[in-house]
Amino acid sequence: MSAPTLLVCVGDLMVDVGVEAPALERGGDVDGAIRLGPGGSAANVAAWAVAAGGWARLVAGRGDDLAGRLLAAALEERGIGLHPGDPVGGASGAMLVVMEAGERTFVADPGANLRLGEGDVAAGLEGAGAVFVSGYPLLRPPGRAAAMAAAGAAGRAGVPAVVDAASWPLLTGGAGEPVLAAAALAGTLLANRDEAAALAGRPGPAAAGSWLAERVGTVVVKCGAAGVVVCAAGRSPAPVPAPAVTAVDVTGAGDAFAAAYLLARAGGADPPEAAGAGTRLAARAVATRGAWPDPLPSGGRGLSPPDPLPPGGGAEYP
Repeated sequence: MSAPTLLVCVGDLMVDVGVEAPALERGGDVDGAIRLGPGGSAANVAAWAVAAGGWARLVAGRGDDLAGRLLAAALEERGIGLHPGDPVGGASGAMLVVMEAGERTFVADPGANLRLGEGDVAAGLEGAGAVFVSGYPLLRPPGRAAAMAAAGAAGRAGVPAVVDAASWPLLTGGAGEPVLAAAALAGTLLANRDEAAALAGRPGPAAAGSWLAERVGTVVVKCGAAGVVVCAAGRSPAPVPAPAVTAVDVTGAGDAFAAAYLLARAGGADPPEAAGAGTRLAARAVATRGAWPDPLPSGGRGLSPPDPLPPGGGAEYP
């Protein structure tokens, strides 16, 4: 029996503060629901990879504060490795997610994630069988070199790798160029409809994805309940349907998709087959409240790669 794939996720580790209210009263008080939990796109992908039966390592920064200790404990509980293992000075990253009248608004503070360096990435990629690179550090100058190095190393090693487009408002007016450059190195871009349209400058998931694929190689455009469209350079777009599911919370669905897609690709699936695996795990995510899978049973732990890294865990990196 072969060892599970080690998925290395490069990006952010954040404390998510979720706020749900029918409407906010500017300058006043309202009743609502508030929840606190671990998050960050790369951390979410790692959590869903473990839930899907893989191994995961997160390459991200955390601060030497209470939030950093809580985040490290949450990752350990799920069997997710964290690199670098030591915290840096300063505050951990935090994300405020406000659900108001059916609309989501985000406020992000990257915190210690801005301290991630190229050397951290090089060491963190050791043994990877697949690599996820979040677009968020690519869109911030302090983290760009490290994220770009991760995409380039994965591409050179020939392991399945994707760059996620992050968030459409951050991609307009040519601002998404670093994401496209990194995706071209990795060979695959993941984007939702709005992100693909912002990067391509044209509407329609098939049209935008096909245009982007001429530069990147493979583009997977996520269309929510309508499924995904897989676009490869020189080929017709391939639609992949999504399972029907009653949505409880769409937070983390795209991250679950990325985890399953990469694990399937590492297992030999072609992009449309891997996209099908992605839609199935994403369907599980939208039926789950919060960005991470349901908590483990009492006393349970996720799969943890042994130390040293598992034999045959993937390519070696320069």
